[in-house]
Amino acid sequence: MRVRTAKTLAERIDLNYFKRAHGLRRWRYILSIAIPAIAVLWIAGYAAAGNRQPYSAGPVSSAHAFAEMKCEVCHTSPNATAGYRAHVSDQACLTCHDAPAHAVNQTPPPDCSNCHVEHSGRVQLAKVGDGRCIDCHGDLKTTHGAPSVAANLGRFASAHPEFAVSRQGAKDPGTIKFNHAVHLQKDGVRSLTGIEILQCTDCHKPSGDAPRAHRPPRIPDPAPRTPSAGVMSTVNYAQNCARCHGLEFDYRIEQPAPHDTPEVVRAAVRTALRNYVAAHPGEISKADDPRRVPLNFPRAPEPPTRNAAEWVARRANNAERLLWSRCDMCHVRGKTVTVTVSQAQPVADPGRSVSVPVSGPAFAASNLTTRWMPRAAFDHTPHLIVQCGDCHAAESSRLTSDVLMPNQATCATCHAPSRGAEARCFECHQYHDWRKSHAVRPAFKLTDFK
Repeated sequence: MRVRTAKTLAERIDLNYFKRAHGLRRWRYILSIAIPAIAVLWIAGYAAAGNRQPYSAGPVSSAHAFAEMKCEVCHTSPNATAGYRAHVSDQACLTCHDAPAHAVNQTPPPDCSNCHVEHSGRVQLAKVGDGRCIDCHGDLKTTHGAPSVAANLGRFASAHPEFAVSRQGAKDPGTIKFNHAVHLQKDGVRSLTGIEILQCTDCHKPSGDAPRAHRPPRIPDPAPRTPSAGVMSTVNYAQNCARCHGLEFDYRIEQPAPHDTPEVVRAAVRTALRNYVAAHPGEISKADDPRRVPLNFPRAPEPPTRNAAEWVARRANNAERLLWSRCDMCHVRGKTVTVTVSQAQPVADPGRSVSVPVSGPAFAASNLTTRWMPRAAFDHTPHLIVQCGDCHAAESSRLTSDVLMPNQATCATCHAPSRGAEARCFECHQYHDWRKSHAVRPAFKLTDFK
């Protein structure tokens, strides 16, 4: 048997193998040169044909897709050779969007492109990540004066401050005396047509004027969205109160008194009574039917009136006493005012009337709050599936001063990353105050985007 040593075996190896070309190695070397060369020629061909697709960093947002292949629309530079390599300046954005400043005392604001990052796919640029907002609001600094909002905050579900309207000591500034618990009794309330079982939606209806949190309004502002959208309409007497709290003042007059200032009410009552007695002169000498006289009218029999002016004056005084007592149910009294009205002349000249000053009540302004969270946008439409009482504790409220708005924790029940509902800052807050925007001067032609 032949014995082979390690030295003998090693002699079989060609130590100069690397100096001779190998088929696979040769092709690998050729391709490493050919492929980059082909890529350069391919890009050069696209550039010669005017196509910018090879240079694109990725798809742009859906709003800017029409100019995706026209890099120079956004990438502007005084240097004509910079082309798509030019940084997108604020002036390029302001050519189409006249975005108002965020706040007058803001520290140097970021560039538009710092927050609105393009080439991230078909997304909405207004949906800015929370990190962009927290960069400033995590430790808010201003150029002068103290911040008018919380100086330190974080993400909504974990580090958002309590809403101002829900903080301890907050009160409803309205002056209307209203008891929600009474109106929401399960047995119902008595109206002019019978017993009614009221629901929140009987009085509180969406206005249809939804704040736009995700996009600026066009100028002029477009028509409001569907009636089911927006904040709640302000409650008013004609639509929400009149069917239960009528302002009838005389059983002879079908038309109720207007819900207006005492001066307007007084004039309307007297006009209605004059028109009635002019059409029914026989009523002058008749006494009132005691079965139909309101309880707060004088109960002692009154002598028959002598003329139309005295008839009007007597019944107008009684009607006002009734109406003012009804006003007191909801409104807070102010200072007494004096107005001039027509009154009957003394017996010496019963055919004439004179103008005399008459004192009457004044009522404080209702001061109803139309928007409880002026710094935030809210749309009831996606929230209509939730029972009103889960967010607004009205069934137990008996005081006008009760603030019935939800607190931050109530909103965070759904608006948290773990619950799925959008919880980023832009959902409720706007960076730009679009009410202060202006129409831009058209800068492009349709051919600029071909």
